[in-house]
Amino acid sequence: MSSALTKLDVEDAVRRVLDVHRSPWHSTESAAAYIGCEPGTLKTWRTRGEGPRYHLINGKSVRYHVDDLDAFVRGEDNR
Repeated sequence: MSSALTKLDVEDAVRRVLDVHRSPWHSTESAAAYIGCEPGTLKTWRTRGEGPRYHLINGKSVRYHVDDLDAFVRGEDNR
């Protein structure tokens, strides 16, 4: 029986750690990638009062919660 770790073992361990500690909050760039649009589209929607719900942190940092992004993609009005 071998006790050596394979590359696959290490990749699986890293993936599990990242999944556990992944934040549900997205920046504009990562939110855009998550829903499949451009960051500029999200910025435009924000100025028009459209698009997924977002939160301002300390009055300047825009963050999107994954639940709000999922609801937007499903077509639910979550504003």
